[in-house]
Amino acid sequence: MKIKKIFGILFIFTALVAISACNSRTSVKTDTSQKDSLNTEKANDKKVSDIEDSTSTKSTEKDKNNPAANLPIVLIYNFHITNRCVTCIAIEDATTKTLNTYFASEMKQGRIKRKILNVDDEANKKISEKYEAFGSGLFVTRIFNGKETTTD
Repeated sequence: MKIKKIFGILFIFTALVAISACNSRTSVKTDTSQKDSLNTEKANDKKVSDIEDSTSTKSTEKDKNNPAANLPIVLIYNFHITNRCVTCIAIEDATTKTLNTYFASEMKQGRIKRKILNVDDEANKKISEKYEAFGSGLFVTRIFNGKETTTD
């Protein structure tokens, strides 16, 4: 019984060390001038606003008559560095499996959108700084009634 407990603790410790190694390039940076909107951010060769064009929260007469238009939009950003470790790849694979298994209809409807971004790519610099992602990171952002809430 004690051996199982010891191995369990060692396993958890090893997992924590592996995860922290993925974020070894992470730096703390706070910019209070950041906007709440992603409309000017770039992801790869496309603007992040391309993702969010359908997430516009401006109220129109058409939106008032459509209950689906008042539903929140979820943006999932999976940040990584160029040289990816096994843990980073596993996180991406687990996220993909979860989205495909449990949220396929929401993805198809466009209510959940996902971007995989390399923080080392210059095109992703602004969005990486906004989310303070300088290594591996998974951020879930909910946009509802014009307000953005992010969980990392």
